[in-house]
Amino acid sequence: MSRRTRDEVIVDLIRAWRAARLQTDLLDDAAFHKLGINRTDGRCLDALSEGPMTATALATACGVTVNALTTVVDRLAERGLIERIRDTVDRRRVVIRLTELADHVSNQLYGPVVAWSINNFNRYTTKELEILERFLTEGREFQKQHMEYIRELDLSWEPGNPDLDATPAP
Repeated sequence: MSRRTRDEVIVDLIRAWRAARLQTDLLDDAAFHKLGINRTDGRCLDALSEGPMTATALATACGVTVNALTTVVDRLAERGLIERIRDTVDRRRVVIRLTELADHVSNQLYGPVVAWSINNFNRYTTKELEILERFLTEGREFQKQHMEYIRELDLSWEPGNPDLDATPAP
């Protein structure tokens, strides 16, 4: 049984989460460097791993304008990692998807991470995994909302301002 208090566990969990996010960023940076792409290109590849999408949907998922996305798509298409295809339902619409090459290099770069994750998940009950999934999903949604808060924030550079030191409620 743990001798830590609930507050200590929460603080340690937040620290572990931040450290894991940082390590994920560093891992992605190494993978992107190996592919010869930048972070925005990598975000687009990651978003497309969920399946084909329109340029508008991809731009939204990656946090870039559709105009900026055109450059990213051109760059990734030149490398053979993505392709533009006609939508099978609406032939006027174009969707962007990963290529077989993208899947191949992704498996080389991230396959061991996926295998480790699946092996590690086997240590937990289904109920525990559902709790983790809910935490991550709710955290992702909160972060999407918090991006808007940050975009609208009138940032102060004066330390100790009590009005700005309060964390906004979720």
